[in-house]
Amino acid sequence: MDHVPEEAVRPAEQKAPARGIWPCQAAVNAAGIPPEAFAPGGFESLFSDHHLHSRRRRVAVVGATGGARRLLQKLRFCQPAPAVLAGVYDDHPAEPDCQFRGVGPVKPVEALLAQARRCPVDLVVLAFPPSRPDQISAALARLDALPAEIAVIDEGNGHPAPPGRRVVLAGERLRVLVEPPIPRAGALLKRGMDIVLSLSALAFCAPLLLLIALLVFLESPGGVLFRQPRAGFNNQPFTMLKFRTTIAEAPGQQAGNPRPMRLGRFLRRCGLDELPQLLNVLGGSMSVVGPRPRAAAPHCSPRHRMKPGLTGWAQVNEARDGIHGPEEAARAAALDLDYARRWSIWLDIRIVLRTIGMVLSGRCAP
Repeated sequence: MDHVPEEAVRPAEQKAPARGIWPCQAAVNAAGIPPEAFAPGGFESLFSDHHLHSRRRRVAVVGATGGARRLLQKLRFCQPAPAVLAGVYDDHPAEPDCQFRGVGPVKPVEALLAQARRCPVDLVVLAFPPSRPDQISAALARLDALPAEIAVIDEGNGHPAPPGRRVVLAGERLRVLVEPPIPRAGALLKRGMDIVLSLSALAFCAPLLLLIALLVFLESPGGVLFRQPRAGFNNQPFTMLKFRTTIAEAPGQQAGNPRPMRLGRFLRRCGLDELPQLLNVLGGSMSVVGPRPRAAAPHCSPRHRMKPGLTGWAQVNEARDGIHGPEEAARAAALDLDYARRWSIWLDIRIVLRTIGMVLSGRCAP
């Protein structure tokens, strides 16, 4: 498992440790577990991910072209509506102040990326004509981190059909150029695996969690949990939990470089400081397997097309992002992208089993 030392976190990124020996309520709230999950019949709330809901798809159109107007007209007259239109986006529309009926003004592609972080989009339709492959390539490069299906309008007209799966939306033929990393059925299966594994691990490790919390408090009284802001699925911010491994600062003490505890060195070496992230997995902000979470950034990266994981393909291949220099970081990034391309539930199971073996053999440390 990857480790980012607490003393390496910039002061602006640090969050105060949760108070108390085992602040259950604070930990549950920070992990994003919905309160209704603890009510009778509330188990379904753990499946509250937006992309797991059975709802109409949200569609965004990139390219203020005649193809976009034709698609929007078909969507308006198609009953029942097969999709909800998020808007039309184009950095260089042919007409200034271009507007589409029922949608409003055309917005830049950057607005789509920002909006998708607040209200995710399921399908992006590129409305550029096949005669302009440069525009299609540029749009794909801008949208490479978006966890959505990306398709192009199949114009025909003697132009060779682009490669990809053929679909129909409101009578308009589309070719899918980019598939989401995990299809909806796979996302349901992966989420079910996350819930089962995190609940089982929390129950099995409860005595160990309580013992670690007590030992942390006895060596350095204060909060036992350390919280770090991280970027998750679709670059959405979340709070990642860890056991505190440094000496707690006294109230009013000037912030500096905190000193590591003796117990903290052991916890990091064995990866035990990461155990509270099981609550993040249960809450849905993380998955058991995925790219390791990273600090929030203004722009998405392809890694954000999947939920961050407690362990991942890079970790079981002993690639440590940001710890052993730029070459090792590049290798970790390549392995994360390889995982997204190759994802299957069997690969997740393989990674979990290899992680358990590494933890038992003491090879999980950087």
